Amino acid sequence: MLNKIAIYHIIGNPMQSSNRRSNPNVLMTIVIAGITLGLLAAGLLNSQNDLKPAMTPTPDQGYFFTVPVQPTENVLSLNLQTPKVGSAAPDFELPDRFGNAVRLSDLTGSIVIVNFWASWCQPCREEMPVLQAISEKYADQGLVVLGVNTTYTDSLDEALAFVDELKLTFPILFDETGEVGEKKYMVYGLPTSYWVDRRGIIQSVQLGAMTEDQMLEILTPLLEP
Repeated sequence: MLNKIAIYHIIGNPMQSSNRRSNPNVLMTIVIAGITLGLLAAGLLNSQNDLKPAMTPTPDQGYFFTVPVQPTENVLSLNLQTPKVGSAAPDFELPDRFGNAVRLSDLTGSIVIVNFWASWCQPCREEMPVLQAISEKYADQGLVVLGVNTTYTDSLDEALAFVDELKLTFPILFDETGEVGEKKYMVYGLPTSYWVDRRGIIQSVQLGAMTEDQMLEILTPLLEP
């Protein structure tokens, strides 16, 4: 288990917009990292295939795989549990940019990647083109990518600009309250991806930006009949 523990590496201030929450200070970063390590130690986030940090280099920041998310409330006091591999993916319904509601359970029969991201998250920016590519390549085999913007930590306008800039065509949903990201999926780092099989069962949880090879390693067996 210990070899799967990674240290958060924070550079700059990704939360400069007045519409966003204040960027976590050093103490909050340590607290969030401590929470994550505690959950790992308790086995809530980590089983054999439960949580595997996917490290990816960025051009000028070295190995920078994820950034922590500051909780909007003391969600740990709510006695919530992180969804685990082998359990049913918590159902949710969120709007897309046009106000159309998308419900996860309506996608039963498809392979779904539920990817949590924010516009200020550099690892998310690195990963998005890969998600776009595989969503196009494997759509006819039943793959659906749902990009869930953690709007409760982000600016809606900047999130939309991010989507347009990267020319993302897979469904982008907006979690403005944290009901999905915080309470149902307990996302404490971005990006985080839940891989859900055709029956609605979680098969993998990935913390951090993934390469195409890493994605295909998970996807290939899920595509088999």
